[in-house]
Parts: sequence; C-alpha cells; structure tokens
Amino acid sequence: MDIPGILTIFVSLIALIDPLGTVGIFLAITCNDSTAVRKRTALLGCVYAFCILILFLGFGGSILSFFGITVSAVQVGGGLILAKIGLDLIDVKLESKSSPAEERDAVVRDSSAFFPLAMPLLAGPGAMTVAIAESSHFRDGHWSDLLSATIAVALACFVTWIVLDKAILIQKVLGKSGTNAITRIMGFILVCIAAQMTIVGIQGVIASVTHTPPPLPNKDSISAAVSIVPWLTNISI
Repeated sequence: MDIPGILTIFVSLIALIDPLGTVGIFLAITCNDSTAVRKRTALLGCVYAFCILILFLGFGGSILSFFGITVSAVQVGGGLILAKIGLDLIDVKLESKSSPAEERDAVVRDSSAFFPLAMPLLAGPGAMTVAIAESSHFRDGHWSDLLSATIAVALACFVTWIVLDKAILIQKVLGKSGTNAITRIMGFILVCIAAQMTIVGIQGVIASVTHTPPPLPNKDSISAAVSIVPWLTNISI
C-alpha cells in the first residue's frame, strides 16, 4: 500500500473540499432543517461526493483516452484550476462556491445533499480533476493503486463528514476569524500543490516535443508535491 500516495491525495482533496470553509455554506443551505435532518444531509452529501469521485477515479483514464487528452495536459490544466481555487481560498471568497440564488434554491428543496452539497461544493471541478489525473497513472493489473486512491478519497470524505456533522459546534468554537485563517492556510497549500502539478505537466509536454526523457520520475500527477509538505511546516504565519 502506497502510504505517501494516500497522504498526498488526501491532503490535496482536503485542501480542495475545504470542510471548514464549507461549514458556513452548509449551515446556510440547511437553515430550515432540524438537527436530525442536517446530520442526515451531511452524511448523504459526503456519501454522494465519495461515489462521484470514485466514478472519476475508476473511469478517468478511459475519459482521457476517449477525448485524446494527455496526462501532461491534465496536469497543466488541472494545476491552473487548483491555483485559481487556492487563490480564492486565500482571499476567503467562500461565497464563490455557490451563488445566493443557489443557496436560496437549496433551502426549499426536500434535500440538498446531492445539490449543491455533494456537487459542486464537495466533489467540485478541482476534486474531479485530481481524481482523473490520479486514475491516468494506475498501472495495469496493479489493484493496489486503485485501492490506495480509494482509501485517500474515503478518508477525505470521512473527515469532511465529521466536520459537517459538528458544523454548529465548530462555528461556535472557531468563529469566523478562525475559520478564515484555516481556510487561507489550506488555500496556500493548494496553490503550492497546483504549482508543482503545473511544473510536472510542462516538463512532460517539453519531453514529448523534444522526444527526451522527462527530468522527473514518472509519478502520479501530484505526488511530487509531497516534497513541499515538510517545508510548509516550517512557515510561520
């Protein structure tokens, strides 16, 4: 089992999903629900998000092949998307995850677990991009790759469920300032991962054009970003 790979995917998904940043929106779209209904919505939303990401994880390679998209293109395009999301998180633009009209719409629905909670709040474009990029690196006949990625997705969804299940308590403890601070930190980590992902993608494009071996070993789309994690721990904010 690839422990570093699991941690890499897990950190990336947590930064993308941003459970703490989603708390406010989750409470807004469930404002008319009882505590029991709110907890059920949180659980179903995370289950739906897990299913969506596993779908892209299992068939991501086939999707790339069907549209003739290279892994390097996914790395570059995905890196740009992740960078945009990360910068938005640094600016604490939480309202960008869903418009006021979508939030009002969700309140009157019988259940907002699938939309807008599971998609696009939890399993959004960034998380889907990570899943597709990871699937393109699965080795034929190596079920351990899929198992490791599935474990990472399951852990990310589980942590998200815990946070949303305790949304009211977390909001009271952290307050708006605390939530915004953590969101900014996750946004910074996500921008760093996006930068590394884009660099690896550009190197792959250059290697394919010049017909030279890529300067970096063939890792999954974002595993190279693991090297920045120890460095991040030394940053004082």
